[in-house]
Amino acid sequence: MGRGWTAGLAAALVVGGMSAAGAADGDFALEYRVERAEASRLSLDQCARVVEQAASQAGYRVSIDRYPGQLAVIAGGPQQGGWSYTVYCIAVDQKVAHVTQGVSYRPGGGAAGFVDQVHAALLKAARS
Repeated sequence: MGRGWTAGLAAALVVGGMSAAGAADGDFALEYRVERAEASRLSLDQCARVVEQAASQAGYRVSIDRYPGQLAVIAGGPQQGGWSYTVYCIAVDQKVAHVTQGVSYRPGGGAAGFVDQVHAALLKAARS
């Protein structure tokens, strides 16, 4: 995966975030966290597993799209709806970047808590 592709993904995420920020107050809320770790500390597959485990343990739906050696996209949300999450695990050079994003579709949707939980789990996994 080239740097241009990664930059394009980052730009798309920023534009998506700006679109969310520009929405009418109260329509929905966007939460996201971005980090990177040395690939020797957090592999692409491990990143996807950490997210899958957190979502499964919370009883949330999980869908994973894998692009070996490049990208894993994990998405889902609670069965009753109200919010969703998407996590991008991205291999870049000798690092794995992870972007954890949650969108609440109604007040008190719960995305922020899950985004924080997954972000913390990924940071912990990278320290282990």
